[in-house]
Amino acid sequence: MSDTRSREEIRAEIAETRAELADTASALAAKADVKAQVKNAVAEKKEAAADKTGQVKQAVAEKAEQVKQVAAEKTEQVKQTAAEKTKHVKQTAAEKTEQVRHATVDGLAHVKQSTAQHTARLAETAAGTTDQFVGRTDADGVVRERRSMPLAVAAAIAVAGAAVVTALVRRRR
Repeated sequence: MSDTRSREEIRAEIAETRAELADTASALAAKADVKAQVKNAVAEKKEAAADKTGQVKQAVAEKAEQVKQVAAEKTEQVKQTAAEKTKHVKQTAAEKTEQVRHATVDGLAHVKQSTAQHTARLAETAAGTTDQFVGRTDADGVVRERRSMPLAVAAAIAVAGAAVVTALVRRRR
């Protein structure tokens, strides 16, 4: 130490050293105070969590709004597509119904014509058969000329009658 320093300088230096020593002691005391450190850490974590929660809430709100917009757009697209498909299905159904109606009318006319033809053929065949087994009739349906029944037809009728009688007798037993 030199003699050139004055007492005032030395006192100022001592005061400065005391202040530094007090700051160091305070810092050491703060580090040694675990309870205060925990409180500070908890407060910092709470503040960070609150900040993060606010950010997440804002992000969620933005995403929710985007999802709402996309859902509304998609809903409108689905509605339009469904309306178009419904219109197309109705139109196709009407066309198919008309085709079926025409086919039914045409088929019915064909069935009527075919039935009339078959009926006419059956009438002709029946008239010819009557002429063969019974005889000739006039326009009023009166038999004018009788023919004898062929023996084979009479035998077939007798066998059929016997079969019916036998079946009836067996059922009664």
